Amino acid sequence: MLPYVGNSDYCYAYSLHMSLLGGGANPATLPAPGFLECLTTMPFGNTYLREAQVFFFDGDPVDQGLTRALEALGWACQLERGGDEQLALQRLHTAIQQGPVLLGPLDMGYLTYNPHYRFAGGSDHFLVVLAIEHEHVRVHDPKGFPYATLPLSELLQAWRAERLEHIDNAAYTLRSAFRQVETVSRQEMIARTLSLVPASLQRDPGGPAVYGGVRALRMLAQTLHAEVPERLAEHLRYWALPLAVRRKLDSQAFLAEGQKLEAARLLDQQARLLGQAQYSATQGAWPSVAMLIEQVTTLEECLIDHCASW
Repeated sequence: MLPYVGNSDYCYAYSLHMSLLGGGANPATLPAPGFLECLTTMPFGNTYLREAQVFFFDGDPVDQGLTRALEALGWACQLERGGDEQLALQRLHTAIQQGPVLLGPLDMGYLTYNPHYRFAGGSDHFLVVLAIEHEHVRVHDPKGFPYATLPLSELLQAWRAERLEHIDNAAYTLRSAFRQVETVSRQEMIARTLSLVPASLQRDPGGPAVYGGVRALRMLAQTLHAEVPERLAEHLRYWALPLAVRRKLDSQAFLAEGQKLEAARLLDQQARLLGQAQYSATQGAWPSVAMLIEQVTTLEECLIDHCASW
């Protein structure tokens, strides 16, 4: 299989990669963002927010995922969240003295250096703060905006994360003071992550607002066979499907490196089906997308059965 190299919405994996470099990680040995994505366990599982009409081909909360990735890597950081605006600013001013700061989740609708910010309200995002300069922050935004500047007032609106209803305890979350606490081999990183995969694949909050696992996929297929809400249609076309294919490809390579070859084969098949679904979704052929999701569901059940003994 030829690996994919190109754009993707790996905002927290890219931000974590930059933050680790800022903490002194060796560029020659630091795993690539796609590998870091797998360490978060985010590529494993599914989440359907039925009332919000969005679907995520991931099973675990991103906050938990970042913590898992750091633990697998043998790194640690200072994690802070909550409080009021004044306290958040104090934390940021203190943290930036020690090096780059990973911020998020942020509401993309307030990141006004992005020409598409007006259409991104309520979408979560992560980036790295490099400096505070004259009531502005300078950031590396992995969406394609290096050294971007933003007024502190607008950063605080984004950082408040009030419209990110699908993420709990999101307000004013930052990670700083990244440091290595143990030396971990690449194979050990994989081993530490593999034991978490079965639970991630099966994670299901059970509704009534949020569903997960195989049930989420089945519910998505049912929705696509019926009348597809426009918000869900746009979400799948522009974000969820392309990201899902990238995640499946990276997790396929990750599991193959960990000698889990049958699981890797199943993920490759899912990636191909979801890549096919991208065309059908763009053409508005939702019954075709639904049938492809049903095939993905069958493979997901096989994957869960195969991984149960890990």
